[in-house]
Amino acid sequence: MWLEDEGLDCKYLLRDREVVYPEDSMKAFFKADGISVIKTPVRAPKANAYCESFIGTYKRECLNHFMCFSVDQLHYVNRTWIRYYNTERPHRGKGIDNNVLDVNFRPQSQGRVRCKEELGGLIKSYYREAA
Repeated sequence: MWLEDEGLDCKYLLRDREVVYPEDSMKAFFKADGISVIKTPVRAPKANAYCESFIGTYKRECLNHFMCFSVDQLHYVNRTWIRYYNTERPHRGKGIDNNVLDVNFRPQSQGRVRCKEELGGLIKSYYREAA
């Protein structure tokens, strides 16, 4: 599975109780990769809030800007954006243990400022070259 390629250990798939998911085939598909499918609790609409928030962010900030013509292309876009989301993008929220921002950060004033672009410029990171 593509998550394992990036060193991400995916053990569980959390999903809601929507009837559009084919129960047996969905479980079999994920079980083949060693992933357990867990349904959200009955009558607990807030249980999906974090997942829905992430999916909305992913669609707005990434997928709405691409038209993928192959599964490999989609996996590349997905891997690149997920890595950026988990390691570089500062998250909004109070008390979420944001380890993206380095608490010992000291701005550098020497060296040339460079821009690293990924996904056709959708993701931009700025850094300073060593002086």
